[in-house]
Amino acid sequence: MSSWHTSHRTNVILLVGALFIAGVAGGVIVQHLTRNSRGHTHTTTTSSSDQSSASTHQATAHSSHASGPATASAPASAEAVNELAPDADTTFASLQRELPGPVEVAVMPVGATTIVPFGPQEPAHGWSTTKIPVIAALMTAVAPRELSEEEQAEVRQAITESSNEAILSLFHALERLKGGLVGASEAVEAELRASGDRYTVVATQPPPTGAVTTFGQTEWAPEASVRFFAALDAGCLVTSSQTRRVLGLMQQIIPSESWGLGSAGFAHVAFKGGWGPEGDAYLVRQSGIIDPGTPEATAVAIIAHPPAGASSFGEGTEMLTKTATWLHGALRPIEHIVDCSEATRPRAGT
Repeated sequence: MSSWHTSHRTNVILLVGALFIAGVAGGVIVQHLTRNSRGHTHTTTTSSSDQSSASTHQATAHSSHASGPATASAPASAEAVNELAPDADTTFASLQRELPGPVEVAVMPVGATTIVPFGPQEPAHGWSTTKIPVIAALMTAVAPRELSEEEQAEVRQAITESSNEAILSLFHALERLKGGLVGASEAVEAELRASGDRYTVVATQPPPTGAVTTFGQTEWAPEASVRFFAALDAGCLVTSSQTRRVLGLMQQIIPSESWGLGSAGFAHVAFKGGWGPEGDAYLVRQSGIIDPGTPEATAVAIIAHPPAGASSFGEGTEMLTKTATWLHGALRPIEHIVDCSEATRPRAGT
């Protein structure tokens, strides 16, 4: 046999052996991945095509903000998240029968794509809860600079004391930057769009008797409101330092306005209330985040429709407190497997 044939035969044997080893290794890898996927199930549910589109929009919102450098994928890890009890619908129905008027509730874990509604989900005037989108819009408008010291003080007053004078001053600053009422209102609306809310239109008509701001008359459904506050906590709207400041102030609400989520027993909750006359009755509402800035963060919106009468506002705040207390009992932490390689939550710059 010639040396060429000997060499050729040797090469063929080596090639067959290499293919055999690669096949065995590939089988082992497939088996490992199969076991891993069965042992760490991660399910994402989207309630509608709008929410899917919203998630994509949210991931690209405010791309002008600086983003951190790309990092290598981290392994899957377990962390606690809040989940509603299986009997939440039943216990909510019992609560509703005890209240003097209807309540609307929307709950959404931060980073999720589904919202869990309780009761009707009709849009209602946002009142002072819309102060937070106005503040976010101004922070975005002045970027890359920060708000002035005077504006920072007004932000504190507008959030912690619900000062109408402070928020009007901030909105006027936004009007100067955006060319007037319409431009400023569109800037606020852009914050809602960045959160995944595709439908809410910020009001621009002169406020009626008993109201102070145009934007406070915006018809804001609980599901749309909860989407905005979830996006705020996720860092999708303003920079991380601004997010921390806003959420920090939302945890310093003055005692006289700390009904509802502020009186339900939550260890950590950031919230903003709003209220105003609706005919002969008051509408009272709150939106916020339970366990803000943590893996357990859960956005919630509550709207109370108390009966008419002199005590309407007081009954409305009591309805919010009872509903928030129900929610405190209905939420429970569970262990959740998080695979950081699948993370889609954008990280804003600092």
